[in-house]
Amino acid sequence: MKLASLSLIVAATLLTGCAYNASPYGASVQNVDAIKAAGIKPVAVEKFQSSKPGLTSITCRAAGPVTVVPSFETYIEKALIDELKLAGAYDAASPLKLSGKLEEVDFSSGMTDGKWLFTLTLSNSRNDSFTTKSTMNFSGSFVADKACQEVAQAFGPAVQQLIRDVIKNPQFKKLAN
Repeated sequence: MKLASLSLIVAATLLTGCAYNASPYGASVQNVDAIKAAGIKPVAVEKFQSSKPGLTSITCRAAGPVTVVPSFETYIEKALIDELKLAGAYDAASPLKLSGKLEEVDFSSGMTDGKWLFTLTLSNSRNDSFTTKSTMNFSGSFVADKACQEVAQAFGPAVQQLIRDVIKNPQFKKLAN
């Protein structure tokens, strides 16, 4: 009886101990083109903050955590820098500095659909700011393991969508010039 109980505990630990890791960020051609079209001068980017500083994972169902390295706010900060660099609009020595605060990051992993949710406030060194709410939908799954893999796989594209939503906001050009 004790052996059966121990076996169940070990099996449950193995099944729920998985981590679902988000892939490294890949820049979006669409975002780079939108930054170029905005015609902004090169800007610097300061360290992003978060309402939950250093958060690296969110639990997905009972299957395990969806993990982002090094943290959600740093991943998004570095993604914005990558996009700006590729668009020729980044200069670490620029007097105009952009900073961000990740107000919200969350996801849902439904049986038929899922979504990533972000709320990001972008500011500049002149104390101008605006807030963007961004949602990206993706497919879901009845099976927890598959659904959580889909959540992790959708994170990079969801961050691309977040940055696109920020860039396409008419306030971005004012903030970054």
